[in-house]
Amino acid sequence: MSERNFKISGRSRGGDVHIGHIKDVSAVLRLLDELREDLNDAQAPTSTIEVVDDLRVEARKPKPGRDVVEHLMEKLADRGLGEQVKELQKAFDVLF
Repeated sequence: MSERNFKISGRSRGGDVHIGHIKDVSAVLRLLDELREDLNDAQAPTSTIEVVDDLRVEARKPKPGRDVVEHLMEKLADRGLGEQVKELQKAFDVLF
């Protein structure tokens, strides 16, 4: 399927929704799913997996909180996930 410059707008409880935002959120969620799967395979502590789950909840909000995301990213970076955090940060930056 070819990519086109459609702008589909609508109203939701959180405000305007457009297809670009949905694609950006999907990219973040995909990265979080991959990270969670890697953490499960590595039998990471539950607290680390919970941080990823909290980031997933934040990503699904119409307007994610930058402070909340940064705090959660710091927690992941402290647990030795620096490279994954950099990639996630870039994806989240698009949502702000």
